[in-house]
Amino acid sequence: MAGPERVAAVAPKFVELEVLSNQQVSPHIRRVTLGGDEVHAMTPQGYDQWFRFFMRREDQDELRVPKSPSTWFPQYLAMRASHRPWIRNYTVRDFRLDSGELDIDFVCHEDPGPGAAWAIAARPGERAVLLDEGLLYNDDGLEGEVLMVGDESVLPAIAGICGSLADDARGTAVIEIGHRDDIQDFARPAGIDIRWVERGDVREGQAALEELRGLRMPEEFGYAYNAGEQSLATGARRHLVRDRGIDKRRITFTGYWKLGKSYVD
Repeated sequence: MAGPERVAAVAPKFVELEVLSNQQVSPHIRRVTLGGDEVHAMTPQGYDQWFRFFMRREDQDELRVPKSPSTWFPQYLAMRASHRPWIRNYTVRDFRLDSGELDIDFVCHEDPGPGAAWAIAARPGERAVLLDEGLLYNDDGLEGEVLMVGDESVLPAIAGICGSLADDARGTAVIEIGHRDDIQDFARPAGIDIRWVERGDVREGQAALEELRGLRMPEEFGYAYNAGEQSLATGARRHLVRDRGIDKRRITFTGYWKLGKSYVD
């Protein structure tokens, strides 16, 4: 059987925002802050709230997006190729509804993809559009410890989850990063243990999987959340199900990205 159902967004609509600031917060993480009156049209849900992110391509004069949130993809395919925006999926890093601001963290490497390239070049006033998609995290009230496994692309999700868990929550987060300076400090329950794992020269995801294989599982296991590079997300789920005997219905897994593959263009 499949894992837990996704939690739907609250009245999703296209939300048009503009860049307010842009800063490099660590060697591979760039944070873009967006704002505008339409921020209030997006309902904060905490946890790993994610969204479709529509960006202007570098050779376009203006950003054009589909008209209907419910049928955006067929509309996107019907657009002239020269008018299509870049589309990527991101997670809310921070939501400040009182000041009408939203932060997005972008992972930027030497050969940046469309999202990272946009983030590097984005200047105040640049427009972008978000379409809220809700949550992937859904422990469905399961009792026991929580386990989170991911790479640096999952940092916003793990930070959001930790900030949304009950104060008495217990569990472990295994986070693979490219450099120790990419470690972030974020609020979390005292019972959540963060295991930072430097990747070194191995393939993306392998260092986190090795840490997971050596992890002592709790007697009362509740729920697992595995995300990041495709092989990491699927490999972690496979290990938990085959080697640890965890019920598939207690595991959410999703591939944020895949080595050598570009998603919706």
